[in-house]
Amino acid sequence: MKLWKKTFVSSMAAVLLVGSITACSSKTDNGSSGTKQEGSGSTTSSEQKVTKLKMLGPAGINKYIKFDDRDKYPVWAEIDKLLKNNGLELDNEMVPAEQYEVVLKTRMASGSNLPDIVNISKLDNTTVLNLAKQGVLLDLNPLIEKYSNGNIKKMYDVEFPYAKKSTTSPDGKMYWFSNLHKKTYQGKDPAPVSLTMLIRKDWLDKLHLPVPTTADEYLETLKKFRELDANGNGKKDEVLVYNYPGQFTGAIAQWFGLGTGVTAVDVENKKVVSPWYQEGVKDYFRYMQRLVKEGVLDTSLIEATGEQNQQKITDNQVASLHDYNLENYVEPTIRGGGEFLPLMPLKAVEGITPAVQQEPHFLIFNKYAITKDCKDIEAAIKFFDMVYSDKYADLMFWGIEGQTYKVESNGAKIYLNNGPAEELAKTKQVTGNMLMGDTVFPRVQFSNLEFELSSAPKYKADNELQVLNYKPYFVNMNNNFLAIPDDKQLETKTKILTNLNTYSTELATKLALGQKSLDDWDQYIAELKKLGLDQLIEIDQQLLDRYNSIQ
Repeated sequence: MKLWKKTFVSSMAAVLLVGSITACSSKTDNGSSGTKQEGSGSTTSSEQKVTKLKMLGPAGINKYIKFDDRDKYPVWAEIDKLLKNNGLELDNEMVPAEQYEVVLKTRMASGSNLPDIVNISKLDNTTVLNLAKQGVLLDLNPLIEKYSNGNIKKMYDVEFPYAKKSTTSPDGKMYWFSNLHKKTYQGKDPAPVSLTMLIRKDWLDKLHLPVPTTADEYLETLKKFRELDANGNGKKDEVLVYNYPGQFTGAIAQWFGLGTGVTAVDVENKKVVSPWYQEGVKDYFRYMQRLVKEGVLDTSLIEATGEQNQQKITDNQVASLHDYNLENYVEPTIRGGGEFLPLMPLKAVEGITPAVQQEPHFLIFNKYAITKDCKDIEAAIKFFDMVYSDKYADLMFWGIEGQTYKVESNGAKIYLNNGPAEELAKTKQVTGNMLMGDTVFPRVQFSNLEFELSSAPKYKADNELQVLNYKPYFVNMNNNFLAIPDDKQLETKTKILTNLNTYSTELATKLALGQKSLDDWDQYIAELKKLGLDQLIEIDQQLLDRYNSIQ
């Protein structure tokens, strides 16, 4: 998860440079794909009742493309047109991003003089459910049934059914709307990307070395990089940067068939597992010890900051690292240039099929709620019907055809205005997400893998096409597949997780570094059980079962 948070921020910034998301085409000018229901206002703007909604959200973090300057941007004129066509006017209370969490918690705790709609992304699920129990936040399901024109249900029931699974509370209610993202290939097939081990392709070519196909060959290749002075500086300083030996979240762990956390979701088999009980776990630690003994794993970087890792990359010393298979941001930072080749999972143990680590093709993130003080609930639902329309999705993630994107003959969209935020702020040719995303405006993102492949080197594109149908796999976001826990489950998990995670991580790191012996394995497992590992697996299995049962 730590890598995802870091990389997700980077990828959102990278949209300013290359963009990688698509959306469905619009169907109506007012953003509706359904039929206007009785009571939602007249159809002409001159007769239509205009409702003002009070909105509370963060102001955004881009110092160049600012929400306050939205009137200067063409994409805002289109979004504003959608609002007007729906008879909506927004009264936005925008709080500086660095102050928003404190302001939000204070306002929500007071329970009075609340906005109609609020971005509650800074609140954890427990806090949100407690606010709901107090009646501060409204259950959205009956409001959708009564007032929606059909757009919300289309998005949640048809396009993003996993969103309902992730946002349905234990009592069967739903208290927030979310940002929705999915990536497909050829218009329909799920398109997950992988987190994998990258190896220096230019060094392989320079030294006439084959691409490794097994874990043993990978180790030998890293040794040869050092012995043959791959970076040409006369020193044996070519290293593997691997920050995750104790967390099972680095792709080497999946070569041994291990899940990605102290507990992990095996999505295919609908089962919660723990690497500590999986067959390849001891072999994983033995292999890590070999990497350390041979000097190829830079142990000083195991707990390093991103800046320390980056310095090694910049200095042209990194032979291999763990990252996204389609990344395009590492190579430009290498002094003198370089290429990283993504590896498919490497065979490590006889009898164990190596797994790939995937980022799911869908992401559900952020929370937007309707409060008890909402003066016009029908208008609030109308706002979210607009948000979950094809037209809105197009404007937010692609912008305006002919200005920010074009449509290829095969239907794929291509961004036109690549460049840094500072430059785009001058041209004003930006997408809605760049200007308004994650403020009071949710994101709806239909991502197009074809566009990403078109801008990737062939060797990375080929790797991604192999990943699409590769099995077995583990996901890098286990919580995406677990339902929201009830009070008892949450209380138990909270008691267990801190001490269990600390012990598990420290133990696994010391085993990988050879600082603890595998001879004492039974003792370690007994301590993990004592700290609640079996109980955690049981609870997470219940949450996975409930997630899969939600329709």
